[in-house]
Amino acid sequence: MAETNDLLTISEQLRLAKDMGYTDEEIMQAISMNCFTDGSYRAFSSTNAMIDILARVQRMYETAESIDSGSGMDKKHESVIQLRNEGDENLDRSNYLHGSLLYAPGSGVRRAASFYGASPTIRNSPGMLTSSLYKYRSCLPQFQLQRLLDAFEKERKSFSDESKRSIRSLEDRCRQFADNQEVLQVRLLEKDSEIELLKAQLSTVAENDEQLRSLKAKLDSELLESKSKSDQIRVLTQQAEIVEKQHENEIREKDKCISELFSKLKAAEDASKPALEKTANLQSEIDDLKQQLAKKEDDLKKCGNCYDEIRKAEQLIEQIRLERDEVRSTLSKIPTCVICLDKRPQILYMPCSHFICCEGCGSRFEQCPACRQKICGKITAYQ
Repeated sequence: MAETNDLLTISEQLRLAKDMGYTDEEIMQAISMNCFTDGSYRAFSSTNAMIDILARVQRMYETAESIDSGSGMDKKHESVIQLRNEGDENLDRSNYLHGSLLYAPGSGVRRAASFYGASPTIRNSPGMLTSSLYKYRSCLPQFQLQRLLDAFEKERKSFSDESKRSIRSLEDRCRQFADNQEVLQVRLLEKDSEIELLKAQLSTVAENDEQLRSLKAKLDSELLESKSKSDQIRVLTQQAEIVEKQHENEIREKDKCISELFSKLKAAEDASKPALEKTANLQSEIDDLKQQLAKKEDDLKKCGNCYDEIRKAEQLIEQIRLERDEVRSTLSKIPTCVICLDKRPQILYMPCSHFICCEGCGSRFEQCPACRQKICGKITAYQ
C-alpha cells in the first residue's frame, strides 16, 4: 500500500480492509488486538501495521480451523509454535524487504505486506493471537459493536472539535484580514495621493529637464560653431600670411623679370626700327608695282600679243616677288603676335613671363599658349 494511506481514520481503515477481501470477523479481531489498555478501539498506527495484524489474524483462524478439525493437541501446539516462528520470520523479512509482496493463505486474496515492519504489539506477544481468537469468539457482539460505536463517536467528536477550532481560527484570521484590509485601504489612499503629488512634481521636473536639455543643446551648438569659426579664422590667418609671403616673393621676382623684359623689348624695338622702315618702303614699292602691273596688264590687253612686254612684266614680277620674300624674311625676324601674326606683342603673362600675344588676343586666354601654364597675372606693355 502507498504511504499516503497511512494517516486514515478508523472508519476509512475498516472500509479499506473490507475492500481488500478480509471478513468482518477477521477485521473485528484485528481491531480488538489494536485497542487501548482500557478496551476502547483506536485506529491503526499505519496501513502497513493494519495489514500485518490482519495477516496474522487470518493465519490464526486457519490454524484454529485445523485444530477444530481434530488434528490433536500436539498438532495444535506445533501449529501455534509454527505460527509464532512464521510470524517472527515474516516480520523480519518485511523489515528487510520494505515493500515486498506476501502471500496470505486461506482467503486467496493477494495483499501487500508491511513496508516498515510488523506492529510492536504482535512482535512482543507472539502467543497472544491464539488466545485472542477464543477470547473474541466468547465476547458478545453487542459489546464489540458498542466499543466500535464509541470509537466512532470519539473520532466524530475529535473531528468536530478540530473543525470548530479551525473555524474559529479562520474567523480570527478573517477579522484580522478585514482589519488589515481597512488599514491597507487607508494606506493605499495615502499612497495614491502621494503618487499624484509625485507625478505632478515629476512632470514639473521633466519640463525643467527638457528646458535645460534644449538650452544645453543650444549652448553646445553655439559653442561648437564659435569654436569652428575660431579655428577657421586661425587657419585662414595662417594661410593668408603664407600666401602674402609667397605673393611678395613672386612680385619681387616678377618685377625683376619685367625690368629684364622691358630692357629686351627696348633693344628689340631699337633693332627692328630700320627693318620696319624698310618694310614700309618695300610695301609702298609693292603697291606702286601693283599699280604699274595693273597698268601694264591694261596695256597688254590693249596691245594684244606683246610678248616682249609680257616677259619684262614677268621678270619685274619675279623681281618684286623676290623683294617681297626678302621683306617677309626681314619681317619674320621682328616679334609679332603668335595668334593673329599681325600685331606686335603687348601682353606679358605671369608667372611664366612669356611675351607673345597682342592685347586683343592675349586677353582671351587663361593658360599661356606657349607653355600651357595657368596665367596668374597679365601686364600690358606699350611699345
